[in-house]
Amino acid sequence: MGETKTRAVWVDAVRGVGILLMFYGHVLQKAFSPDNAAAADQLRLIYSFHMPLFFVMSGFFFKPSPDLLGRLRQLVVRRLVPVAFFGLLLLPIWARDESRAHLPLWHDTLQMGADYLRGRPELNWVTWFLVCLFVCELLAAVILPRLTSTWARVLFGVTSVLAGVFFCDHSLTSSTGFAYGLGRTWFLSEAIVALGFFAIGHALYPYARKLAEHRRRAGVIFVVGAAVVLGTFRLNQTAGPAVMMAARQHGDALEFLFTALAGSVAIIALGVLLTRWQGLQVLGRNTLPLLGLNGLFFHYIDPKLAHIWQIPNSPGLVLLDTLFVTALSLVVCAPAVYLMNRYVPQLIGKSGQKGPLLPALERTPS
Repeated sequence: MGETKTRAVWVDAVRGVGILLMFYGHVLQKAFSPDNAAAADQLRLIYSFHMPLFFVMSGFFFKPSPDLLGRLRQLVVRRLVPVAFFGLLLLPIWARDESRAHLPLWHDTLQMGADYLRGRPELNWVTWFLVCLFVCELLAAVILPRLTSTWARVLFGVTSVLAGVFFCDHSLTSSTGFAYGLGRTWFLSEAIVALGFFAIGHALYPYARKLAEHRRRAGVIFVVGAAVVLGTFRLNQTAGPAVMMAARQHGDALEFLFTALAGSVAIIALGVLLTRWQGLQVLGRNTLPLLGLNGLFFHYIDPKLAHIWQIPNSPGLVLLDTLFVTALSLVVCAPAVYLMNRYVPQLIGKSGQKGPLLPALERTPS
């Protein structure tokens, strides 16, 4: 198997595991916790590392560019266009939502538009990741080319995570002030945290690529990484019920960083072990449309399950029921993902593709 094919397969598998964890975690968050202690414990476990994993994976493919303006245009069509698209998809449902029926539509619409101008995708909150990644990648385009060694990138990454958590904590201490407003605008404070994981991912990519050729070594790394996560994810008590990067909630900075990196490494190794699973590869190749479509479940479907589906406080039953809901959600998404890839790939991150309804949004292929 050639390097290019090997790279694509294992990366898609890791992404596939990541998107499964996202769907699974959102079911836990919106449907089965916090009333269920077993569900809350699993939520704490997954949220301790699953969002850092996405930023680490994004850092794998960073390429320096001397054309910063061109990079900005590219990121707008690859990150912000999908944010707008998936928000508009949920707009009709939001407009008919009974929870906001007592407010005038024009009032909410103006507020929603103001939120989007501040980089807060309230129509589809799941796409916050794309907004944060957009800011993170802009920062990376300026800073990372100046870091020429692996150790410099790792050291910068660790420093950025710790500084970002400090900034987030400081901006949360009051509801007013410059730090508060800046931290909430375009997820700037969280983008500093994300940049740290992004830089570490960029530094680790050559080693991850070598790992893809040694499955036995990957198995050892997965076992060790998983053991570390299972042994540490409950220690970060100051994170509250769970780490919530979208809410700038991390708990202790060092405990958060340690568990997040251990979990990310473990999932990367697991992806290498599961490269033969075709289903994971399909999920991995469609991470962005699945992320956007998950907003439908996150906002409207999963919360309704909390009222009609009561699961006993049992880790095994929580696991089985959440896996069932996750699998069913992905099946429901499949036709929409197919149609988006077929007719509007430009709106789901594949901005270099042409037609059939829209021209390519950038000159270079995605």
